[in-house]
Amino acid sequence: MIKYRADKGFTLIELSVSVLVIALMILVLIMVFRSNLQTFKWGQQHMEFNQKIQLVMKQIFTDFKQINPILAQDEDGHIFLQGEKIGDLFPNLVTIFDKDKEPENGGEEVAFFLTSFTDLTQRDHIKYFIDKNELIRQKTDYNGNVKRSVIAEQASNLFFSEDTGDIRQIKIKLTLTDPKKPERSEKIDFAVKLETDLVCVKTVREYD
Repeated sequence: MIKYRADKGFTLIELSVSVLVIALMILVLIMVFRSNLQTFKWGQQHMEFNQKIQLVMKQIFTDFKQINPILAQDEDGHIFLQGEKIGDLFPNLVTIFDKDKEPENGGEEVAFFLTSFTDLTQRDHIKYFIDKNELIRQKTDYNGNVKRSVIAEQASNLFFSEDTGDIRQIKIKLTLTDPKKPERSEKIDFAVKLETDLVCVKTVREYD
């Protein structure tokens, strides 16, 4: 008579080790997943902040690039570009206002006109400045209507300055802080060259 030997089952120790190994594998997978999730979230937030910076720079850059000479009309009804007539020394000025008595860092506000070559009444006065840690773009139209837009929150150290080698170039410096991550900030430093003649940059010291 043949006797069959029963297969030996797992011992309690072997089962415990198996469960422990599986638990460790699951724990490692969870940690890797959480790490990847945090990295993705950080990248997403960082990307959003970078996009905001690019939008701010694009808004300022576009405004300066759209500056044209001012179209004017004399008492005889003749149309001319401001600054081109003999004795007319005032083209379309991009005016920098220095308020803090520190001329070496430039001015804290800038103002200029956005005009049209075809419509004398299309003349928007644009001003950039900081108010309560917000970068403000203020537009006043031909009829005196004022509209304020917040271009960026948590903005500081806004400075505009002339280029001593080129009267048609303006330099811009600005610090932006991420509202969601106050410890993260970015210093912006760039320059814009104005497109046309009869447009120039001038600094006005309001404390003189």
